[in-house]
Amino acid sequence: MAYLLVMGGLALSVCFTLGWGLVRATRWLVGRLPGAGRKPSRRPPRRAPSRPGAAPQSRAAPQSRARKAAPAKAPPEPWRLTRWLARRRSPLPLGMLALLLYAGSRLAEYGMAFRPQAAPGEFHGLVSSLGWVAAALLTLASMNLLALWRCRR
Repeated sequence: MAYLLVMGGLALSVCFTLGWGLVRATRWLVGRLPGAGRKPSRRPPRRAPSRPGAAPQSRAAPQSRARKAAPAKAPPEPWRLTRWLARRRSPLPLGMLALLLYAGSRLAEYGMAFRPQAAPGEFHGLVSSLGWVAAALLTLASMNLLALWRCRR
């Protein structure tokens, strides 16, 4: 009975995940069609920060007067891949869901080890692959957050 509950929960979560991916892909494809209305941005446009007038120069030590002030370099433009990744929605919720499913299935696998019947071999493989999928999704989510931080700087 526990096997059916765990496998049913995993099957339900896989169907939910595939459905979520299908909905996102459909929305993306519909948005790419010509004539699809683009929604205006929810955020107001960013303005360049106003700079106050030049502050009066204080008397500097003789050593610092000897050196010329280096011009302030603007940070380099983020790569195209970084900008693309920053525009995507974060896969963090999906990664957290996969992580919770992995933890629950590992707990069920641990509990099944103490039963007189052996758990099917496919179950152990499914739990292992679910762990790898959760790790990959969380890695992608952290890369997305870093790209978002880099593009907002």
